Amino acid sequence: MRRRTMPSNKAELEARLAAVHPGDSVRGLFFKSVLSLVQQQAGLAALETVRQGALGAAYTDLLTYPARDFLTLLYRAADALEPLLGPEDAVFHACGEKDVTRFSTGPGMLIFGIISRGDPQKLFAGAQMGYGAAVSYGSRDYVPTGPTSGTLHMRRDMLPPAYHEGILTGALKVLGLQGTARATPRGIDSADYDIQWA
Repeated sequence: MRRRTMPSNKAELEARLAAVHPGDSVRGLFFKSVLSLVQQQAGLAALETVRQGALGAAYTDLLTYPARDFLTLLYRAADALEPLLGPEDAVFHACGEKDVTRFSTGPGMLIFGIISRGDPQKLFAGAQMGYGAAVSYGSRDYVPTGPTSGTLHMRRDMLPPAYHEGILTGALKVLGLQGTARATPRGIDSADYDIQWA
């Protein structure tokens, strides 16, 4: 059953776009993964609506594209998927989880398969390396807070916190674990993520 749709928060999108620096970019595989989620959940008509305009490019996994376009894509995906998945934060979370699952079988194989060796502490300690293989901007610093917990400090990353929560909980699922990631926003482009798993 379809829920009543609400447009995603375009004022927040504009604030996030204003935080983007020239040259900030995102790898094409993340665009493709979000578009795939839209098609799987909402069908081809919704996909074509989301792809309109500048987002109509044929993306290549390892090439990079403007972060502004990726932000716009996330909010368009929220407009298309809210009737099916719930509020925009639920859509952003789903996009993040799908993206990290796809990343772990491509450019992220090094950090997921070799560096982390199934250990979440090692995986999150390598967050800067992992994100550095995905985007051209921002800094990430991880501090363990217990045997099965830690806090990831993200700075100068303008993507919605719910998207990163999806990435972090999705990363735990890739390792075969269940867990949570809760964001404490520190500004439009900064947040701290408390991560726990079992």
